[in-house]
Amino acid sequence: MVRFFLQPLSVRQMRLLCVSLLAGFALCGALQGLYWGRTQLDAGAALCADTLRLHIRAASDAVADQSAKLRVRDAVLSVMQQCPAQSAPEARAWVAGQLLQFQLAAQRALTAQGIRAPVRVYLVNMYFPARRYPTGQLPAGRYDAVRIDIGSGGGRNWWCVLYPGLCSFAQGGYALPAENDLVCGQYILRFRLVDWAHRLTTRRQTVLLAG
Repeated sequence: MVRFFLQPLSVRQMRLLCVSLLAGFALCGALQGLYWGRTQLDAGAALCADTLRLHIRAASDAVADQSAKLRVRDAVLSVMQQCPAQSAPEARAWVAGQLLQFQLAAQRALTAQGIRAPVRVYLVNMYFPARRYPTGQLPAGRYDAVRIDIGSGGGRNWWCVLYPGLCSFAQGGYALPAENDLVCGQYILRFRLVDWAHRLTTRRQTVLLAG
């Protein structure tokens, strides 16, 4: 047995050994890549589940209607400051019970601007494209959101994050470090992978949850 291992390898055996080693390294690399990719996709799914967004649709693109949209935004964020939630499920439950308060706050903001337009407020689950904010970025995907339609809702949208509070320019406060990395970190490859996968596989239909 010892004599066998001491024998020099032939050229053919050396080639087979090199090919085997390369194949082994390639397999290990592929498995690590698959595990890494799966980990990032899991973090992206958790991020969508742990985020509550705000989606305001203005009556039109007219300057007055776009200005009114921002007034409504401020009124809604003022109500949201009362939210005692410490988790995304708590935030969703609290928001579902405050839709009327959001509507009244929005209508008061419009009245103060001399605008008389109907306001409809819903809690929905909907698709959002990738979006960059001053304090971070969110990949494309399906998120729960408070959607507010002013008038016909045909004007330009305004998007933000109600929970965990990116609307107020607070740094991300997600439970998992991987979620904060996606939102607030400079991990471009991770973000692009999650964003690409969500854009490719996510349904676009909006689902009404409350309102």
